[in-house]
Amino acid sequence: MHMFRDKTRLPGPEQALPGRNQAMSVTNLHYVKGTSIQPPFPADTRTALFGLSCFWGTERCFWELPGVYSTAVVYAAGYTPNPTCQ
Repeated sequence: MHMFRDKTRLPGPEQALPGRNQAMSVTNLHYVKGTSIQPPFPADTRTALFGLSCFWGTERCFWELPGVYSTAVVYAAGYTPNPTCQ
């Protein structure tokens, strides 16, 4: 993994992992909040994207904040289509 030594630069498309052809099938019901996790959302809803490490544990903090409609843990940006943590 020597190509990722410089932590200030993102890997280019030629260095990205191949990913998968199809997105993972998921339910649209948030397990804890009971709200939808995919659009459409209520008209007054806004989207926020946070970059976090250990995001599974951190997501729980957002469930408890007033005004949070729903949460979802995803890999965002980058070149890998339908990435997986495996």
